[in-house]
Amino acid sequence: MKKLSLILPALILLIIASCKKDNTPVKPVDDKPTTPVIAVVKDSASYTIDGKTYTANEGSTSIHVSNSQVNCKAFHIENGLPNEYEIIGDKDSVLYSRESLVLSSSTRLTITFTKKSNKKALNYNGFMYYPSLAEILKIYSPGKHQYAEDYEREQSKDGIALTISANGKSYTSYSTLFLPRPTIYTPGFQNDNTFEVISFVKNDEGTYNLEAKFSAVVIEDWDVRAVKLEKGYLRLRVDLSIL
Repeated sequence: MKKLSLILPALILLIIASCKKDNTPVKPVDDKPTTPVIAVVKDSASYTIDGKTYTANEGSTSIHVSNSQVNCKAFHIENGLPNEYEIIGDKDSVLYSRESLVLSSSTRLTITFTKKSNKKALNYNGFMYYPSLAEILKIYSPGKHQYAEDYEREQSKDGIALTISANGKSYTSYSTLFLPRPTIYTPGFQNDNTFEVISFVKNDEGTYNLEAKFSAVVIEDWDVRAVKLEKGYLRLRVDLSIL
């Protein structure tokens, strides 16, 4: 009987403990997916020109936005000097440009994204025409983008324009000759080259991360000669609050 009297209280305690354990409320499982953290990229670029590789990752500037004429033609100024010309473009259209600079002690890359539009399709803030946010996003959209081969000349095409300083020389993806002077770099000279946006995503800061790869024919100042730019790679922080 003594053994039984000792066992019964122990069994009662076990049953009470079991009931308390079973009655413990179960915390609901949060099955909502966590938002991935997308850090802001550091502006950087690398490329090989004429067989030498350059890296720009020591500094950058904010985006510079501008307007300029499109479908330009040069007209000699009446009663002016032989080399005096007036550059006139379409009155109803404009070239919208977004320019970024990435640099280091050995090289600097200015990359310009351009978009040609009718003024009626754009917003106007009193001093500049600019596209809607949806249209600006298209400027940076993933995929292949053409080069603006006649940038700063006729400006009949929109697309990408590159300006590079390296090895004490300046190179561009377009001819820098003044419009009245003819250039040997005619439409289509960049057809075998590509500028491809690999990725364009919004980051945790609210700006965007752009990643691109590119190749190009780059022309030494004043059409001295053309060389090949290869293995181009670019990471860029893009702030769309700057319209």
